[in-house]
Formats: sequence, C-alpha cells, structure tokens
Amino acid sequence: MTTDTIKSVLIAGATGYLGKYAVQAFKQRGYYVRVLTRSEERLFEPGPFTAPALTRDDMDDVFVGEITDPSTLTGMLDGIDMVFSCVGISRQRDGLTFEQVDYQCNKNLIDLCKSSDGTDVKRFTYVSMQGAENIMQMLITQAHEKVVDDLKASGMEYRIVRPCGYFSDMGAIYDMAKKGRVFLVGKGLNLMSPIHGRDLGIACAEIAEGDELEAEAGGPETMTQLEAAEMVFDVLGKTPKITVIPMWLARGLVKIVGVLSTQLGDLADFIVTAGDIDGVGPVRGQTTLRSYFEDMKAADAE
Repeated sequence: MTTDTIKSVLIAGATGYLGKYAVQAFKQRGYYVRVLTRSEERLFEPGPFTAPALTRDDMDDVFVGEITDPSTLTGMLDGIDMVFSCVGISRQRDGLTFEQVDYQCNKNLIDLCKSSDGTDVKRFTYVSMQGAENIMQMLITQAHEKVVDDLKASGMEYRIVRPCGYFSDMGAIYDMAKKGRVFLVGKGLNLMSPIHGRDLGIACAEIAEGDELEAEAGGPETMTQLEAAEMVFDVLGKTPKITVIPMWLARGLVKIVGVLSTQLGDLADFIVTAGDIDGVGPVRGQTTLRSYFEDMKAADAE
C-alpha cells in the first residue's frame, strides 16, 4: 500500500500536548483531518506546556464522542483512511486507570476499525513509548504494549511511534524552578533526549507514512536530568536550588500515594522509574531544550 491511498486521518487525543501538534502536522501535509474529542471547546484553548490553541483551519471536521463509550462513536470512521492515536493518561484527575484509558480506549478504536460496518480504515498509527522492554513491570507500560500487541494481531497495517520523552515533562521542571527549587528522583544522572511536541507531531506524521513498523523519536540533544534542571535556572536567571530525592525514599512515597489514589500511584511509579533509567533514541527533532525554556519564560512575561 502506498501513502497515495491514505488521504484522511482521524486523530484521537487531540486536546493533549502531542495531540494538538499532531493535528497541525497532518493538516500541513495535506490530509483531511477529523479530530475526536469529548470537549470541542478544549481544542481551541491553549494546551499544557506551550501546546497551541487550535483553529478551524487546523482541521476539517470535529467528531464529539466519548472514547470510553463506543456507542457514542457511530459514524466516526466514515471516510477515514487512517487512525492516529496518542490517547493516554497524562494529568487527568478523573480517577481512571492506565488499563481503562491507555489500553481500553485504544482497544475500542481498534475494535471499531475491525468491525464490519464498511469502514475504510487502512492503517492505525499508535504512540507508545521508547524502551518499553526495560520497564514492563510498570502498569502504564503494560497498558501501552497490550495496545501494540492488539494492533499486531488485528490484521490491519500499523505503525508504532516510540518517543524518548516529551518537552512537556521538562515543563514540569521549569514550573518547579519558577517556585525556587527543583526536585529530582535518583541521582539525576540518567541520560535523556526528549523531543518538542511540534517536532514529535511532524515525526509522527512521517512515521505514519513511512515503511518502518516501529520507530523511535528523540530530540536533538542528549543530557541528564541534572543538566536540564541547571539549564532552567540559568534561563530564569536564578541560583540553582536542586534537591535530589534518594530512590529508596521516592519508592516509599510512591507507595503512600498509591494508597491514596491508584491512578496517581501508578503515575508516580512511572515518574520515579523514568528518573532511574536512560531514554535516548534517534534524533527526529530540531528544537533545543533551552529555546523551549526561553519560550516558556517569554510566555510568562506576556
């Protein structure tokens, strides 16, 4: 199959950090873009950590539905050649788990593509994570990779995008630095090559069109979390104040959080584990982390 036969795309997860950039990237490549959302208003609001507010020019069609309830998605795939999904828990506070969102919501999409209702979907592109094989004990990883397994067993053409980390995660470091102190887990010496959402959106569209079944995507720089934190303070013109939380203490805090909230405990477990392993991959981005921090500083001054 050639990409000449793929002209339209449904984007699920369009109100999130990556989703907003993906909408723009696919539209700029000439696709007919339909977005799935449960809140149309959120599409046109600025997203987290510099994600843009979308405009009507960024998309051709909006389908309002609840991905957790397939009965609300009737007709969503009419005329759609490809599904792109970056659906997953990031900072939601609705009490849902990784299994319910990262897995089940994407499974609902896969099942709709496979149903016998005359759908024209030819390819499904899904955003998982880089280095999943090293952290399969994590609930979030298990949920993502179950989606990957379902896609491989579906009989559909598929593409898997594996980012090496997001600039939005670095935005959390920026927010801490603004308040005066950055807290890091472990020694802060794990290597990473996070990628800007805009660059990742473009990479996702390229990978979706390409021949690689699975492709990693990193930013233009490799650095440690400690170096990133020091960079933030330099951009803000502040004296670095960095507290490194020992891994044993971080693990203990995760258990406490898990007792209070399963969802937040799962997310905290992932954050702590990510702070103890490397996440470096092929360069797909061009935007530097310093320029991202400078953009955040400029936005604060407006």
